[in-house]
Amino acid sequence: MARQGAEKLRPLLQTRTDPQGIAAYSTLWALEFKVRPPAEYDSLRQQVAADLKRIRALTLEDKRQWYEALEEGYKLANDQKQSDWAKDERLRRFPRPWELAEMDKWQKDHKYPSPEDPPEKKRAYYSDLLLQTGAWLKERPNTTFIWWERLDAMEHLDDVPASEIKAAIDKALEVAQRNAGPRGLTSYDYGNVAEVLAKKGLEPARLVEMSQKGLERLEIESKEPVYDLYATKDSVEDNRFWRASQRIQGLVFETDGYVRLKETDKAQANLAKLDERLRELTSLTGDKASRKKVCCSRESAYWGLTGRVAELQNRKLDAMAYYESALLARLQAEEKPETGQKDELAENARNLWNDLGGTEEGWKTWYGRRADALAAVAALTWEDANQPLPSFELADLHGKTWSTANLKGKVTFLNFWASW
Repeated sequence: MARQGAEKLRPLLQTRTDPQGIAAYSTLWALEFKVRPPAEYDSLRQQVAADLKRIRALTLEDKRQWYEALEEGYKLANDQKQSDWAKDERLRRFPRPWELAEMDKWQKDHKYPSPEDPPEKKRAYYSDLLLQTGAWLKERPNTTFIWWERLDAMEHLDDVPASEIKAAIDKALEVAQRNAGPRGLTSYDYGNVAEVLAKKGLEPARLVEMSQKGLERLEIESKEPVYDLYATKDSVEDNRFWRASQRIQGLVFETDGYVRLKETDKAQANLAKLDERLRELTSLTGDKASRKKVCCSRESAYWGLTGRVAELQNRKLDAMAYYESALLARLQAEEKPETGQKDELAENARNLWNDLGGTEEGWKTWYGRRADALAAVAALTWEDANQPLPSFELADLHGKTWSTANLKGKVTFLNFWASW
């Protein structure tokens, strides 16, 4: 059906000179690359180049769609220089509320830090991000994305006053609500605020409120159909898994709020919900190592909260057992505490260990050595498929056909890529 659609759409667009017709080339190119094998991509790129000559000759310099089509087309044709030209012209002539040329350039020049990066490197990045977002908001004060970037910077810096963080949250929600339209805020919006409040230990009642609203919104979003132009069985399964993981994260934030408010009954009720959600997540994990790690990470959060509730109820031995489970689950997830950030879980466990008469040597033997070993492991890992390679017969970019029989008994590296 997609192939037939592309074949019918192309002759229609070749006679169009209006902005809407030019904009539709994006759909045409996506369909053509989707239905054709990689061996035909070179000829497709030549066809795109021919399309670009016709589109460029129209000189619709006062139309945003013209620049957008050129930007995407040149990228498909492997002409990055011309694609960048089209993008720069589009940003200059038709700036969108959420786009700034200087913001785009800054993000290209500044790589987002990884959790393992040295504290000073992360501090420099987030300090500069805080400074830059202040400048960007002077030009685009009603751009939701920039407010979220600003809150991300504040979340990772220790010297931002709580009053400034609260004010930024208020403004971010105000702008996001105004831009959201009738649908209202998304679960992502609520989750952003909940994460900042949780990590900075601010306004636990508001943390509960944001978490609850985010979970309500997530249930609505989960019932909406998934965009399926590029859907595969794996992507659908991944979507189900990550939705389940998001629900757990929302419940973790809500429970954290109740613990900080010392409302143990409500926290206990939420822990029962978390237990059910973890069972669901486990059932969706399958054999993928990456999913197993996420599942262990969520279990760690659950046991950590269970330990904090037990401490509030003065059940110290129970709390220590729960903290042990949390730390072990975190080790299984191969999750390292973020450098430069407070490790609240290990701190809670160690303080209780000391309170119960545990020794320094005992702590190092039980947890410290394993944590140190994990910290020394490089971040990059390979995931074993543990599945037989299905039979196939594929043509490469030069037209040569390869099959599983050609590769039998050989170590083979397969490089999968896409054009979008």
